[in-house]
Amino acid sequence: MKRGKTKSDVTIEKAKSDTTTVGEVYIPPLDVLSIRILGLRLPDENPKKFAIKVVFYDQLLISAIITSVGHRENAKERTLAKGFMNYDPSDYEKMCTFADNPLTIKIQSLENIEMQMVYDKTAEENGTLDQETKVAVKPKLDIFCCNINILSVFTGKNKLYLRQRLRPMIEPRASQAKSWDNLPLVTLEISAFRNPANIKHQQLLKDANFMTFTLIGSFNMHVPYDDELVYTAATKMPIYNDQNCNLYTFNQGNRIAKRSNTLNFFSDWESLRLGDEYFTEGDERFTASLGDFQNEDKLDLKYYVEEGSNLHKTVWKSFHKTLILNETEKWLSGHLRRYKWPLEVHMYGENNSGYSFMGFIDLFTLLYPGETKARIAVPLHWANSELIMEKCGCENLLPPSDKCPSSFISVQKSSKATTASNQTSPNTSTSRTLGRPTGSDENPAFVLLEIKLARPFKEAVIPAHITQSEINKMLSGFEAIPSKRECSSRGQTDKNWLSTVKLANTSLRRVPYFGVTDICLMDRQLAGTRTRLEILTSFWQDAAIYVNNNFVINNFLDTDEKLEEMTMMAHSCLMRMSSDYLINKDHRQELEPTLRAARNARQLKDIKHAANLYLQTVVKAPSEPDLWRELSTCLKDIDINAANVCINKSILLNPRHPLSLLSKACMIFNEDPDDAEPFFVSLLCLHPFYKVLWVAASAYYWHRELFHISTEIINYVRRIEAEGLAEDLPYPRAWERELGDWWDHTPLLPGTNRYYDAADLLLRIRAIPLAEVCLARALTEVGESPVYQHLLALCTRLRKDVDTALCHLQYAVGKYGDVNYLRSLEGECHHRKKDFAKSKESFEKAGSCLGAYSILLSLPRRESQRIRAMLTDLIRRQPSAYAWMSLADDWVTRSSVGEGGDAGATDEQATAISCAIACACQALKLDRQAGRAWALLANTVKPSARRLHCENMAILCGYSKQPGEKKNYASESKQSLCYRVGKSLRECVCDMCENLTL
Repeated sequence: MKRGKTKSDVTIEKAKSDTTTVGEVYIPPLDVLSIRILGLRLPDENPKKFAIKVVFYDQLLISAIITSVGHRENAKERTLAKGFMNYDPSDYEKMCTFADNPLTIKIQSLENIEMQMVYDKTAEENGTLDQETKVAVKPKLDIFCCNINILSVFTGKNKLYLRQRLRPMIEPRASQAKSWDNLPLVTLEISAFRNPANIKHQQLLKDANFMTFTLIGSFNMHVPYDDELVYTAATKMPIYNDQNCNLYTFNQGNRIAKRSNTLNFFSDWESLRLGDEYFTEGDERFTASLGDFQNEDKLDLKYYVEEGSNLHKTVWKSFHKTLILNETEKWLSGHLRRYKWPLEVHMYGENNSGYSFMGFIDLFTLLYPGETKARIAVPLHWANSELIMEKCGCENLLPPSDKCPSSFISVQKSSKATTASNQTSPNTSTSRTLGRPTGSDENPAFVLLEIKLARPFKEAVIPAHITQSEINKMLSGFEAIPSKRECSSRGQTDKNWLSTVKLANTSLRRVPYFGVTDICLMDRQLAGTRTRLEILTSFWQDAAIYVNNNFVINNFLDTDEKLEEMTMMAHSCLMRMSSDYLINKDHRQELEPTLRAARNARQLKDIKHAANLYLQTVVKAPSEPDLWRELSTCLKDIDINAANVCINKSILLNPRHPLSLLSKACMIFNEDPDDAEPFFVSLLCLHPFYKVLWVAASAYYWHRELFHISTEIINYVRRIEAEGLAEDLPYPRAWERELGDWWDHTPLLPGTNRYYDAADLLLRIRAIPLAEVCLARALTEVGESPVYQHLLALCTRLRKDVDTALCHLQYAVGKYGDVNYLRSLEGECHHRKKDFAKSKESFEKAGSCLGAYSILLSLPRRESQRIRAMLTDLIRRQPSAYAWMSLADDWVTRSSVGEGGDAGATDEQATAISCAIACACQALKLDRQAGRAWALLANTVKPSARRLHCENMAILCGYSKQPGEKKNYASESKQSLCYRVGKSLRECVCDMCENLTL
């Protein structure tokens, strides 16, 4: 039989069911902050005992009695006192607030403490003290303190060893002040012992950013500073919590002190000021100038901050600091894209009376790559809840005061509602102050502040330089293994990237001749490529520059998808380059017509006409320094004083341009080499990688016999060449360019001595003496060569010493043979001496000339069958009004001489006249002031009104009819070469044409 439960059994079972066991409480793993006081040194000879207190975040770490070591500097360090503090690195919100609190150290001598105790005891016993007793027992207020920023210990640094001066908490009188060296010096060591279980949190804190918000003060406030008002400022700081931010206030706004510098001070720890601490100064000085502050509202900062009265100013000069973890940083960067950062300034009086203002801080500049600091002048508005919600996405930070009208009247109300409100209560403070500015005058009040980050949101990325050898190495490795790839167009699957890039390059070159078909082909070839190696081995440089200027390149190298996006951007960049090629500003069609005509005239030795055209360009654009420099170069051949004036004007407009500085330096060098040194020094300082400038400077110092400096400059040039940093001046020495000239250019091939390159540049700006120095240096290094002889002959020819130039040329031809650029210069020299037979012989031995001047000069010495072909090729390569008029003269000659009868009698001759007119029209397109072209049209076009207009234009252009020239080109004329060729250059072998003056 089953036994039933007894009364006692039931009672015991019930008791067991009511009993609850206490579970284990989870204690997170903690890190430990350890502080050791290693020494306290004072200038006193005898050691003294001091009471020391070390506090961090309202937690007492050390409270002990230590002994100073006197004035001995080499005293052995030992632990005088130590303390510990446990903290939880996983409590991110508390760790963020740690950044806003310093480690505070206070010391006070025991003598001072004992005197304070006697003073208090005597006062308690006697009630009051007489004057003599007060003087005898009153303690000295020699309490010293310092604040230390130990944020780095929490964010990853394991140990800090510090020596810190302690300053008196209460400023002594001037008669009792101590020098900095006589203040107490405390030595301490701060260590962090990190629990391995918190390694994840420790790494998160190590990667954290931090923000410092420094509020300087408010200016042009609504009412003068009043001691009875409480001045408070409020803002938000990013912190790790549900809202990602928290409210921070700046209390105890002060009156600005006399003779204080508003922008040069030691900022205070605001967390200590809120705790009514006496000593709050940090050890970091804030220095700024008014030009450092963003001032989008164009406030008169100089007047209100420095010059105006101090009555309407309130200063805080304090800061808040907080940690920004990765998640908070992402939220903050996104928030700053949409909203501005809030700031409020309140003036509280009795019964919540006073004024309330708000400002909107634009921190968008902190989103730029590399930006870590924003100093801003923020205008203040009347507090308004709807406006701050619209601008900053938050509610009022602090309750506004009663006198702020827009705190309870929305600025979004309609004009009717506002009018009705004003009519109902016209005498209320709301109607009186709603439209009133926030400042003491008609301008708004404003605050000055600084927001600083430890590191930028986005790092500034400078693309690494990849040398051509590295690119070739990568290309060779890439091509060694053929790979299949898919392309998104027309089923093309097997592609070689190098051939694709070469095809794109060829397409770009062929576009001006064959149209945009090749652009479409290039677009198809490049649209489907997606590999990382393709970027590194082809147009990576241009792609990186493009992306770096518009985005952050690191964001596009993490994943394949982002890499594809960067590839497409690079593709767009390459297409932009092809578009720039089609509409290039340096292309001759895009050159300003007058400037192009001036360059053509100068490069064909028509100096007077070129000077007139250059003068027109500088009249149109007097602030363009490049035009003044080109005019100066042109005038060097006819008026050196006028050239000096023009180069001075160019340097005034742009004092950094390398060609302007070099031209001015060489002009001074011709007169006094010593005075030219500042300009060569400027070239070396401003342009460290243009090797041709450094070579010219080396030749300058060599001429002054400063051989050590000259050698060091050349060694630097060799080093930058070896490192791949050397650059050439981006000014081609070619036709229709600034540095183009009349002679056939010397072929400066790769590997040619660097002094030849410098000499060629110097000759083009007519710096002949320094060019001769460069040639002398080249001769000592590599000896004679055709290049040396050509440049040496050019030096003497430009000095108008034709006989010496011929001497050098004949010697060079005898030694090196019929080199075309030597023979063409020899033919020009013979022509200058009017020895036309030898000139013809030299041009025949030169073969084909390359320069427009040499070709036009050699035409009278060529066979008539070759003239048309040479002119056609010249017009295709180097078009100019002079070349078109030479071709027009050839057509006119054929029409007048005729191949089958009288001039104009056959269709062929009528066609020749039409072709000559067309050539003259083309010449006028290139040079509107080509007088020869107007004269030709005046004799050929119909009706008479047009001929009269063309004749008047020819007269206005300064063209005078040549002797023996007939108006009727259809009739026979003399068999003179001047009617066939050469009229555009005003030269010929007959006596009817003038010889060139240069």
